[in-house]
Amino acid sequence: MKILNRLPPALQQSAIYALALAGAKGVSLIMVPIFTHYLSPADYGRLDVLQTLADVLSIVIGLGLAETLFRFCGEDTDQKASETAATLYGMSWIIALIALVITQTAAPFFTQHLPGDITLVQTRLILASLALSGTILVPLAWMRLRGKAKLYLWGTLGRTLFQAGLAALFLITGFGITGFVAAGFIGCVSLSIFVGYVQMKDTGIRFSLKSFQTYGPYGGPLIFAGCAGFILGSFDRWILAEAIGTAEMAQYALAAKFGLITAVLIQPFDMWWHAKRFHTLNAVNGPQECAKYASIAMVVVSTAVITVSCLSPLLITLLTPNSYHASIAYVPYLVLFAGLHNLTQTLGFGIYTQKTTKWPAFIDGSAAVIALIAYFNLIPIYGIYGAIIATFMALSLRFLMTFLIAQKICFIPYPYIKMITLSIYTVACVFVISSFTEPYLQILFALGSLVVLMLISLGFNFISLRKKSHEYA
Repeated sequence: MKILNRLPPALQQSAIYALALAGAKGVSLIMVPIFTHYLSPADYGRLDVLQTLADVLSIVIGLGLAETLFRFCGEDTDQKASETAATLYGMSWIIALIALVITQTAAPFFTQHLPGDITLVQTRLILASLALSGTILVPLAWMRLRGKAKLYLWGTLGRTLFQAGLAALFLITGFGITGFVAAGFIGCVSLSIFVGYVQMKDTGIRFSLKSFQTYGPYGGPLIFAGCAGFILGSFDRWILAEAIGTAEMAQYALAAKFGLITAVLIQPFDMWWHAKRFHTLNAVNGPQECAKYASIAMVVVSTAVITVSCLSPLLITLLTPNSYHASIAYVPYLVLFAGLHNLTQTLGFGIYTQKTTKWPAFIDGSAAVIALIAYFNLIPIYGIYGAIIATFMALSLRFLMTFLIAQKICFIPYPYIKMITLSIYTVACVFVISSFTEPYLQILFALGSLVVLMLISLGFNFISLRKKSHEYA
């Protein structure tokens, strides 16, 4: 921590977020051999079905509160921002209580319609965890906005370690999937208590029904956009589970788990930048500064994509039984999808500058409709590759629509040609890496690719080795 204190504020915050995410992902990787040893591919597929249910309902229950906090608190004075955060925290608890009642009432319905023979107890546990999601997201977002990265680190990493320990214990003692989701529920309760204590001490809590009118027009459409994002990112596994069975679908689910490591490597920068971007845009030379940080984000994305493409096959081989190794073939596509998703959020920043988020909802909804049509037509014929083709079509459409509309709403002077060149280089590297069958050749080529990437980035002036006289905090 003493070394971190010597870094510029932006790097310091990003480094601490990186520690939190690296710790969480490190624990997740350690858990992979336990999962694959104590859960059959069919059981792993069932667990993924439950986790995808968690994905969509956490979006609905979260009500876009974290993004709403960034949007409104990022422009307020300190006192006003604290009042806004307290109000949004109160909203999160109102939503949590309503969600708990509704989801527990609907639990039998969910259980009946989920693929994979999920039990009612498993459904109730995952739904109870989800009801608390907003009460966790708002305090964590406030920590990020106020630069309290160390508190964020202790809260999230502590929850991860505690939950992983419980999950391992429950799996080893024979509780299977039920034990895993029980550990998740206990972890959610623990983290909600911790971040709630910090939030109450910092801003307190305010309850106001009028707040739903004030912040609903911004956060509300994000629910629809988030549900569309669920369709683009997870719904294909439900169709695959029905079409090819949970055992084969588990190969795709495991590849997706490793593909998401890409997002984890990108997130430290994102967690700092997304909390600061509205403030930056409104500052002197705001659009130019936003373009500069977007260029840095491009380098971060390319680095993460190439790194994960190289390491994932080796990790899958070392950490899982032979019955899971077929997942390696799908990793390159899912890694690139993760990178494309991030670039959509980063380069489409202008679309979130309005007082409403109707455009993201419309765009993501349109892409989701394309994805659904393609899933239902391609998956029964081509299986997992049908899901990959459908997802690529939808994500590409989403990126183009988001970028073009965002630039009309709030023009950011991105260096287009340079960004396109870097993107083509990255995609080419990923598929060349995947063509090698020997891990050491993949690693050697990836190392060379990263060196060339840094040289390109320096040549394009995306990054600089020169010491700055100041650093944005």
